[in-house]
Amino acid sequence: MQRLRGVLTGTLVGAGLAVYVAFWLHGVREVAALVGAVVGLAIGLVVGTRTDAHDAAADEAWRSAAPDLPPASDRMVLERLQAKMPGPDQDRGTTSGSADQDTGAPTGSVSASAAVDEGAEPQ
Repeated sequence: MQRLRGVLTGTLVGAGLAVYVAFWLHGVREVAALVGAVVGLAIGLVVGTRTDAHDAAADEAWRSAAPDLPPASDRMVLERLQAKMPGPDQDRGTTSGSADQDTGAPTGSVSASAAVDEGAEPQ
């Protein structure tokens, strides 16, 4: 029943909008039809997926049959229980600057590659 209501509502609103765009706004008929169809489809989808008494009864039957399970449409609880994914521990040094920028090493120190080449201990 909701799908039929969605189709009828979307058709009436879409056709009305197409007539308005074509005649009162003097739009091109093809564009008016496209605008009316897109808006009508969007309204039809929203109205067609709205819950009604049948959906409420089915949800109540679900809760009584399996009281230990969460409701199928309880997104807030499911989002709160979602596990957090760990992020990177530190910045990987990807900057948008040039190669001439300071690397952050103190002046006068030996870089790690130079220390290995010279046989010295890195600091």
